[in-house]
Amino acid sequence: MFFVSACTSQETVSDVASQKQTFIQGECYDRATYSLSETFDAFIGERQNELKILRPELTAENYEQLDYALKHFSTYWNQLRKERDQACEQHATCEYIRIKNHDRQAYNTSFCDSTDFEYNVSRAKMINFFNDIERLQLQKTAP
Repeated sequence: MFFVSACTSQETVSDVASQKQTFIQGECYDRATYSLSETFDAFIGERQNELKILRPELTAENYEQLDYALKHFSTYWNQLRKERDQACEQHATCEYIRIKNHDRQAYNTSFCDSTDFEYNVSRAKMINFFNDIERLQLQKTAP
């Protein structure tokens, strides 16, 4: 009897972990979440194409500087996205615990306020960076 009980308990723990992971995936990694990243990638791709077109008119040093800057923007964007993903997962985990324990006094509506704040800050950083970078245009100046 003890063995059956242990197996049932183990299955329940596994099921809860699976439910939690499904909840996090649904909260943090739906298709709409990554539309801004796709837009950013397309934007950087356009700037890289512009740079290739301008290459014959640039010095090798200037070209390398601009190419490095575009790569740095992409690297920074990936860092911001990872921060957002991590903050979202922490917030979703908190929300999952709060929902599962809704009848307990300790898990009131303010329980997830700090993770909610961190998640919102991470999203704001991405949007601000994208808005700043969106104005970037490569232009040649007349000699």
